[in-house]
Amino acid sequence: MADVLVVEDDADTLKLVTLILSRAGYQVLPVERGAEALVQIAKKRPDAILLDIMLPDMDGFTVAQRLKTTMPDPPPILFFSARGSPEDQVTSRILGDGFLMKPVRLSTLLQAMRKVLEANEKKVEPPKN
Repeated sequence: MADVLVVEDDADTLKLVTLILSRAGYQVLPVERGAEALVQIAKKRPDAILLDIMLPDMDGFTVAQRLKTTMPDPPPILFFSARGSPEDQVTSRILGDGFLMKPVRLSTLLQAMRKVLEANEKKVEPPKN
């Protein structure tokens, strides 16, 4: 199944989300900081990123912006945050592929991840003759 990078600074939330996605069959790499996420993505591009907006070293929007300016084909990003102002939601949709407000239902998280991954697969499908 797909490789998912989870970037979340709250240890309990990181453990819970990692467990949920792992049990759903995803290969999960959990990290707590934006800089660590950028290092991991440079080593191996994940199929998707679940990215908190509020991180201790740089916000999730900065992580997404750096990926978009340095990678020809950045992975899809699903923003995940307790901060849900209209501006944050708009920025999430501009820089990423979706937004989830914490706390989120298990079914909503899994459905959103599935949608993001399916949409990304369609983007890279070879043209049909």
